[in-house]
Amino acid sequence: MANTGQPNTGGSQYFITVEPTPWLNGGYSAFGHVTLGSEIVEAISEVPTDANDKPIVDVEIDSIRIMTPDLVDYIPQEDTLYVIAGEQMAFGLVCNDEEVTYSWFVDSELQGSTSFVFNLVLTTNGWHEVTGVVSNENYDLPKAWWVFVTGGTDADDEIIVNRSILYQNEPNPFNPETKIRFHLQEPEFITLKIYNLKGQLVKTLADKYFEGGEHSIIWQGKNDQGKDPGSGIYIYHLKSKQTSEMRKAILLK
Repeated sequence: MANTGQPNTGGSQYFITVEPTPWLNGGYSAFGHVTLGSEIVEAISEVPTDANDKPIVDVEIDSIRIMTPDLVDYIPQEDTLYVIAGEQMAFGLVCNDEEVTYSWFVDSELQGSTSFVFNLVLTTNGWHEVTGVVSNENYDLPKAWWVFVTGGTDADDEIIVNRSILYQNEPNPFNPETKIRFHLQEPEFITLKIYNLKGQLVKTLADKYFEGGEHSIIWQGKNDQGKDPGSGIYIYHLKSKQTSEMRKAILLK
């Protein structure tokens, strides 16, 4: 950014340049709102400069507006994940701009989902790349995860489950209810509890003995008092002598 002169009563005058970056498709990421010399900035690559590479014609800018989508948050937070084949996974992108579109890729192949949340089940062993892309009219902003799968086969044959598993809830985000599934390798006493992000207990879904195998429990989005805990991110925790697993659930009201 080159300063075109000393600050004056009308405000500092700046000539804004931003280096092209690969993840913006080689484009510029910001520009100024021009109140003087707009015809110069419209052809910004042709702005005449002096020997010090400063603009000869003054251009006054009174604000900067970011043109690229901005990720407020994403789920999961971890960039590298290790999962069992057949495990339900959920990926999410939270953007500050409502005028964007979403696309998802698995191993560079475009998927059908266009939502900000992408549910995925992988059954082939080895590394897989999952990429979510937030796009507006001008730019694409990708976010990638690496997922390592074990317990499956190379030919998508029968999945081998050899330990207790807590699956991602479905649907997620949800309203008003969601299903939480888990697989127990053997009969055991388990607890399944919901917590908020402050670590406070919201709901006890299970506190009893279960046979081995597949089980599911519905959480209707209420706390132990039958009241609505409100929208937000919640943690559900499956615990036994052999297992302790946690996952995130998003409640949207």
